[in-house]
Amino acid sequence: MNLVNVLKSNRVKRIIIFLSIFVVAYGILLTSLIVGKKYNLKEGDIAKVDIKAPREVKDKMATDDKTKQASDSVDLQYSKSIEVKKNVLDDINNNFTQILKVKDSTIDDKLKPQNARSSVSTSISNDNLALIFGLNRDDIVSLQNAMVKTMSEVFNLDIREGHQEDIKKAQDTAVLQFNNIKLAKNITDIGVSIADNYIKPNFFFDDDKTKELRDEAAKKVQPVMIKKDQTVVKEGEPVTKEQIEILTDLGLLNNNSNFNWSLYGSLAAFVFIILFVQGYFLHKYEPEIYDDCSKLLLICILTAISLILSGTLRIISPFLIPISCAPMLLTLLISEKISLPISVLNCILISGTVEFNIEITLFAILSSILGSLILKKMQQRNDILYASLFIAIVNTISTFSVGVLLSNNMLEIFKKSGYSFIAGIISAILTIGLLPIFESAFDIVTTVKLLELSNPNNPLLKKLLIEATGTYHHSILVANLAEMAAEQVGGNPLLARVSAYFHDIGKLRRPYFFKENQIGGENPHDKITPNLSTLIITSHVKDGLELAKEYKLPKIIQDAIEQHHGTSLVKYFYITAKNSSEDPDEIKEENFRYPGPIPKSKEVAIIMLADGVEAAVRSIAEPTKGKVEEMVNNIIKDRLSEGQLDNCDLTLRDLEKIRKAFLKALSGIYHQRIEYPTDKWELREKNK
Repeated sequence: MNLVNVLKSNRVKRIIIFLSIFVVAYGILLTSLIVGKKYNLKEGDIAKVDIKAPREVKDKMATDDKTKQASDSVDLQYSKSIEVKKNVLDDINNNFTQILKVKDSTIDDKLKPQNARSSVSTSISNDNLALIFGLNRDDIVSLQNAMVKTMSEVFNLDIREGHQEDIKKAQDTAVLQFNNIKLAKNITDIGVSIADNYIKPNFFFDDDKTKELRDEAAKKVQPVMIKKDQTVVKEGEPVTKEQIEILTDLGLLNNNSNFNWSLYGSLAAFVFIILFVQGYFLHKYEPEIYDDCSKLLLICILTAISLILSGTLRIISPFLIPISCAPMLLTLLISEKISLPISVLNCILISGTVEFNIEITLFAILSSILGSLILKKMQQRNDILYASLFIAIVNTISTFSVGVLLSNNMLEIFKKSGYSFIAGIISAILTIGLLPIFESAFDIVTTVKLLELSNPNNPLLKKLLIEATGTYHHSILVANLAEMAAEQVGGNPLLARVSAYFHDIGKLRRPYFFKENQIGGENPHDKITPNLSTLIITSHVKDGLELAKEYKLPKIIQDAIEQHHGTSLVKYFYITAKNSSEDPDEIKEENFRYPGPIPKSKEVAIIMLADGVEAAVRSIAEPTKGKVEEMVNNIIKDRLSEGQLDNCDLTLRDLEKIRKAFLKALSGIYHQRIEYPTDKWELREKNK
């Protein structure tokens, strides 16, 4: 596959369209949200104007200070060691066990303290050891028990490492405990002295626990936020280091060398998601539109126009944006089923251009819904103006109501409401002005265009009325039949009617060769061969196409002209040719058929049936209800059996509805009339 064929493929076209609207939308939102006015400032400069935050941003320095305060407010954490108490009590018991062992030995009493020194810890000083050996065995045991009891109580306290007041409190507790035991003074004094040597911290600094609690406190700190539209720097005041950092984060400094990838990436993701959802909706629920690249391009162009208008008019006031313009154009050019979801999604993009102002977002959604639905059944071009006026009034009331709920500034509320009303009027002007441009550029036939084409003063219809009166009246009757039938099967009644008006304009080239235009006189077909007659009759399709192009009729009308006979047989001249030929087998049926193609839409198929039915019923000499019904049935069966309806969307149930619609309409046209009586007295007077 060469490059030209690749570029012509629908998939590549869709990608190009998507990328184009993505670039446009991203560029507009980038300008509105991120790239704004920048300032040349450094710490200590005097600000010449108030600088406000265009969006919400975190004040890093203030948040860091607040976090540090929260972290520092957490006290140092300690953990109690039960090993300290156990070790002290074990040491006491071991020491006194050794002392009693030596006390009970046969060693000279004077040598006993020296002998016990090697097996007693230094917690008991030499002086205290000598005093202990001066006691009798029972007093030593009492001292041991008192020491164990006292130190057990002391080490039940939290004696923090590095806190002298905790040591002092433990010492006081030891003295109090010994006094409560009520030993002899000399024994109490020995016990208090030994206890002082045993008192040590049992509550140690826990770095991990302290760090954990401080981290938890830091996490609970709410960041200090600079709100949208909050004044960051005031006019006439020196710029601080903290303000410089905030302006840097907001991207408001020209000397900002930090490219905020997250900000630009988030915006790109935001735009991509909105456009992706639009594309997915069309692919899933409107595949015909999705496969039609011209319709996709139209939707993207209208989206771009909406964003451009919102990106420029927001400078004056966001409430001046003509939001309902694009939804109305989408409804008129495509359908309200497409307009509503696409327009509501576009509102999200539009809200980005106004920095996600909640009032504008509500205003945009309301305008889009009204703009999409209010023109669903438009009858004339002025309906656009009336619809826009209605939308303008609704928007004015809603803007005023929301304004009162959000603000007390009545002057500002009235100003916004006035802008909302003006936005509705601008929407009408733009819609009426742009509609013909899009109709012409994309060859789209809107309701407005069809109504204009149906005007009897249309040059081509006037020409048909003057030069081929019979054909004109035939077309009017076909249009009536087609419109009624189209309504019954869910087609476009207006399109069927207007297409029927123009389906036989090719007969203008040779009007008198067609029976409906022959008022008395000779039939020119009597003087020419059936083959030539067939050529003249079938050529009205080609002639009609040429006239349609000359008068710039829309493609959809041209299709009706080209397809309304399909490849059907010109039966009258075919049979005439066979009857007049010496060798009927030489008469080929294909030489007496219309060139086609067969109808490709409901409306054209209905026109084919209505055209055949009207002409056939008109040929009935004395039409009765039974004859008309039989003729209608035969025409529909013939077209169906010939395969003329194979390419349209009509079902057998639809054909039955069409048949009933034709019979109802024909019963009104070919009803029996009362024969007026002759005035015998008037005749008698005339004969006198």
